[in-house]
Amino acid sequence: MQTKTEYLIWDKIVCSAKGRFDAELYANKFKNMNPELFDKLILHIIVGFASGEDHDTIAINLHNEIEHLGIDVREGVIDTIVSDKHVLFSSEIYAAYLTFSMLEDGNSEAEVLGYVTDLLEHPQIY
Repeated sequence: MQTKTEYLIWDKIVCSAKGRFDAELYANKFKNMNPELFDKLILHIIVGFASGEDHDTIAINLHNEIEHLGIDVREGVIDTIVSDKHVLFSSEIYAAYLTFSMLEDGNSEAEVLGYVTDLLEHPQIY
């Protein structure tokens, strides 16, 4: 069961990602899909890259999940959606990786939320 704080961490990451591309364009392509499911698909892409999966694996798994939901989408469309997200979502991918790492190391969820929020809202270049 996901806690409220953990939900806030993942919601922060997904909302940040949605601000980096034309989410409404893609949402229209999946207009029969519940908006929460669309968010889960974005999260799937981010978590896939953060876990070290490659582009093809993420696209195939995403296509299978969408088909399992009864939504007919060509593989090429999914491949196109995933194609630039490794670069476009680099901050969110790093935030997801950081989340996994910090939680595994025993940091509190509140502490993780603070780091993720700071990372996504106040990025710095060193």
